[in-house]
Amino acid sequence: MNAPDANALGADASAAPFVTPQCDVDVTYSVAAPDPAVPAIRQRMRWSSATLRQRVDPAGSATYMLTDYRARTLTVIDLARNVRTTIPAPGSAVTRPGQRAPGNWIHGATMLVAGQPCTAWQTADTDGQASEVCYSDDGVMLQATRNGHVMVRAETVRRTAQPDAVFAIPAGLKDLPAAHP
Repeated sequence: MNAPDANALGADASAAPFVTPQCDVDVTYSVAAPDPAVPAIRQRMRWSSATLRQRVDPAGSATYMLTDYRARTLTVIDLARNVRTTIPAPGSAVTRPGQRAPGNWIHGATMLVAGQPCTAWQTADTDGQASEVCYSDDGVMLQATRNGHVMVRAETVRRTAQPDAVFAIPAGLKDLPAAHP
């Protein structure tokens, strides 16, 4: 027997955010270090909505990550060593564009982060800790707070087409198997 459709039951679709960008986007984040004495790092995240691919580039690093959610792979590219390591993408399947997030969400205040409006949603993170995540109406994460401490905050947001070349794995890299404990 199929579960009833939430919309057929009159559920409020705004009871959960979009947690996957609904459009191509290029965001630069400030990411807090686990040790508050260590300065935050900058990280650039690019997303292709049509292909469900993400690229994350930590500032000042020759290493970056490409995640292909359709293929369910995460590839770490290390240009300094001319290698790549491919593993299964972590976590469960990505929430597809156009789908609201599963789970329990409490709608909070509207904020302005990086010049963009977003709604603060209270939930539990993957470790079960109380968190607040601010998502734009089109699913771009603009800020994440844990135990009252801002862990990730967008500094710039550009909604612009992301060419396939952004997500291409460079030719000529050697395969490096993932280390297993």
